[in-house]
Parts: sequence; structure tokens; C-alpha cells
Amino acid sequence: MSWTSPVTPPATPKDGVPCVDTGGAGDKGATAGGVRAGPFGQTMKGQRGGVAKLWVAQDPYRGAADALIKVDHVNSGTVAYYVRDKAATATPLDDDGKPLPEPMYPGSIMLPLEGTVRITVTIGDSSGCFVVRL
Repeated sequence: MSWTSPVTPPATPKDGVPCVDTGGAGDKGATAGGVRAGPFGQTMKGQRGGVAKLWVAQDPYRGAADALIKVDHVNSGTVAYYVRDKAATATPLDDDGKPLPEPMYPGSIMLPLEGTVRITVTIGDSSGCFVVRL
């Protein structure tokens, strides 16, 4: 579900949250500001104009916290917020079935049909920004 208000906006460093271009990130995801998110490849672009899977993860050496996701459609100025509860994290497994050290926050977001989307993810004191071009 998404909320447009009332929520606390993501923490923003004095010089802003640096954004990474996800154009080459693919389905493995991207990392920015102590936050990892994805998939950004054909999986996300193929679902534009509707529900798209977006998993986020925090730096494994920080304590669990709720995740706040801000999805900003740059072209229209439309903003949606999504909250992922720290209790709903999943622990992914590697190819050998061993737990990875990075708990994931699974879920979905809504995307517009086209344009540029800035996705800002804040988990605890970590914030990362990811630019997706649809």
C-alpha cells in the first residue's frame, strides 16, 4: 500500500541524498548510502504502469529498523510513500542454502507508465536514492 501523507520524509543529508542511475544495475540491484535495492533490470521495466517488485536491504552491520520508500515520478511531481515494517524482513539464502547476512524487506511499489522515477529508501540512519528510467 502507499501513503501520500502523513509520513516523515526520508532523512536527507545536508548536501542531499546522492542518486545512482540504475540503467546498468540489472536484476542484481544497486547500492547507495548504505542501502541496497532492486531488481532494476527488465523485471521492473517490464512491469511499468502498475505493480512492480522492489526489495530493499539495509547495511548488515546496522540494527533493524522500519524502511521508508519514497517514489517520486519526476515528470509529473507525483509522490507516493511505502513503509516496510522491520518485523517483515526475509532472510534470503545463497546457492548453497546458507542465510545471507543482509536481511531483505520484500514488497511492491506502483510505477507510472513512463518517465523518470526517483526511489529514495531510508532504513534507520541510511538513505539511498535510485533513478529508474521507464
